[in-house]
Parts: sequence; C-alpha cells; structure tokens
Amino acid sequence: MEPARLEETLAQDALGEALHRRCLGGSWRGLVRGLAWRVVSAGDRNPRAIDVLAEAGEKLFASLIDDALWEIERVAAGSYRDFLEACPGDEDGAVTAARLDAREESAQRIDAACDRVVEALLTATRRAA
Repeated sequence: MEPARLEETLAQDALGEALHRRCLGGSWRGLVRGLAWRVVSAGDRNPRAIDVLAEAGEKLFASLIDDALWEIERVAAGSYRDFLEACPGDEDGAVTAARLDAREESAQRIDAACDRVVEALLTATRRAA
C-alpha cells in the first residue's frame, strides 16, 4: 500500500477505535447527548433544553472529529517518515510506529473534542440564562 493511503487508513482506524472506546459501545450521538446531559445537570438549567443542546453538540463534535482526522493522518505520516529515516527499510516497524502514534493522537483528540463540546454548551447556556 502506498504511504499516503496507508496513513489515511491508519488514521481512520485509530480514530474509529478511539471513538468506540470513548462511546463504551454506544454511538457518538449518545456520547454527545451524555455531554449535553452533564451540562444540564451541572446547574439550574432546564432539562427540556437537552434536545437543543445535544443537536448543537453533535454539530460541533462532528466538525471537530473531521478536523481531528486530518491531524491524526498528519501525525501518522510524520511518525512513518521519521521511523524510516531512523531505521531505513523497516517498513513493518514504520507502520507499527505510525499506528501507535495515530492511536495516541486519536484518544487525545476525542478527549479534547468532548471537552470543547462541554465548554461550548456551558457557554451557550450561560448566555441564554
């Protein structure tokens, strides 16, 4: 497989695995709905706002995940290239290094996206209050 396609595949797989782990077997929409519920239950917010908050959170989360995929692919590409520079000819090692770095970056990006969604929803509910 050519390196660009390999890096894209590694990034997609790593992000998918990280998202699956974070969702605990549920859907990403369920994850975002849980984040919205945290915002509602964190203060004196109207529980009926959950649907509006979840919808806004889903839009933001989807955008952040799209952006994350590109960044994860970039990390995988750099890792692959750096490993081959250090160990010329070790394609298997380069793939393993790129996979590990993509997984780590994916977990960090998912966590950051969740934090950003909560922050945005809190800000929105404060302005509405």
